Amino acid sequence: MRIRMIALVVVTSTVAGCAAPGPSGLGYGLPTQTEVTYTYADTTVVSLSMLGQTMEIAMRGAAEYDVVFSPVASGTVGGVGVTLTVRELSGSASVPMSAAIQVDESDVDGNLVFSLDREGNATVTSTPTVSEAASRMISGLSTAHTFFPGLPGATVSSGDQWVDTISYEGDGDGDLGATTELTILEYTVVGDTAVDGRSLLHITLSGTTELSNSMEMQGMQIAQSSKIDVEGYVLWDVRNGLMFEMFKTGQGRGTVSVPISPQPIPIEVRITQRAKLRVG
Repeated sequence: MRIRMIALVVVTSTVAGCAAPGPSGLGYGLPTQTEVTYTYADTTVVSLSMLGQTMEIAMRGAAEYDVVFSPVASGTVGGVGVTLTVRELSGSASVPMSAAIQVDESDVDGNLVFSLDREGNATVTSTPTVSEAASRMISGLSTAHTFFPGLPGATVSSGDQWVDTISYEGDGDGDLGATTELTILEYTVVGDTAVDGRSLLHITLSGTTELSNSMEMQGMQIAQSSKIDVEGYVLWDVRNGLMFEMFKTGQGRGTVSVPISPQPIPIEVRITQRAKLRVG
């Protein structure tokens, strides 16, 4: 679920002087390119101190996603259907006192199918089946709700802001159990820029993500919760109605609970995520 508030009064002209496909303004609709590929990279490092030792759990992944956009139901204003297929995947997780986990595209079976309304609220139709090892690093539910940015669904100009709240919960596959996320991001329109010959809208983002999940690892049930301060940017192709790039970095703190510790263990979390449209 997303909740939005336009923080500044919007103007009557479209962003960058370009009319987006579908309803006017900055929102989701069927783009001019209905079949695209995004590259994606994600690094998450969790540091913790336990039994007098400092340890790190590092998860790193790189992927290519084929994305097909489709029209939404007749009579709906704005919005778009999305089918995401993992073309390539290379992921690893290093866990102290355990062998490293390696995954690739063969660990993912099926497509992620969901729809986005005008503002980017996701409704998930189906998620892929992932192996137990991959479930620690890959979540179709999270991807559906967070891969694309929240948009105001209205006309904006430089300096305008909106607040996007993403809230969802669900059960994972394999070893990953219940997951809940609450993310609150403030977006600010900076202005026009150009990359690879495309005229793009530069939008900054900042806010917080509160995440909790549980998983089984080495026969132990582990519960983790964290709050992360996030910042980054979005580059949006207004003329074609497409996300060109989104970058996020964050750091925060939390706790992890394991059966061998009588008290929750403090942790520090660092993340870096980048999704970018592959051109050519």
